[in-house]
Amino acid sequence: MKKTLSLVLAAVLIMSAAVVFATEVKTPHFTITLPADWIQPSEVISQQGSSVALFQNKSNGTAVTITIVDAPMSAKDVAEQTTANMKSGGMSPSTPKEENGFYVSTFEQGSGKGISYFGSNGKAFAVTTIVGSDVAVGKDLLKHLKATDAKLIPSF
Repeated sequence: MKKTLSLVLAAVLIMSAAVVFATEVKTPHFTITLPADWIQPSEVISQQGSSVALFQNKSNGTAVTITIVDAPMSAKDVAEQTTANMKSGGMSPSTPKEENGFYVSTFEQGSGKGISYFGSNGKAFAVTTIVGSDVAVGKDLLKHLKATDAKLIPSF
């Protein structure tokens, strides 16, 4: 009985420590709780209603950026313009495809892989990008995100 009680107490302490070390990031557009293996290398940059947030995995370097811009562009237009700029810059993005109300494009540059999700609510647009050797790590992080507008950032 003592052994079971000790194991339960140890589990509670570990879970409490995980909650203490988690970092919550709030913006007008989303809230995300960063697990212990993720950092926010710089503060969210916000200007004139637009914002950019960057998160990085400490274990493998995967990065997630969320950019929200107050401009009435469609997700399709933003996706097409962004992928055209990527091609001009020497990257090889896929043609954006519509998935569940968002446009999605994958890309590669050197050994890095990435995926971008483009959303719009008619007043603002968002680009959520994951870059790294394993984009699944970034998708796992985004499961912790709560968007204030489901048309801007997809659910994972």
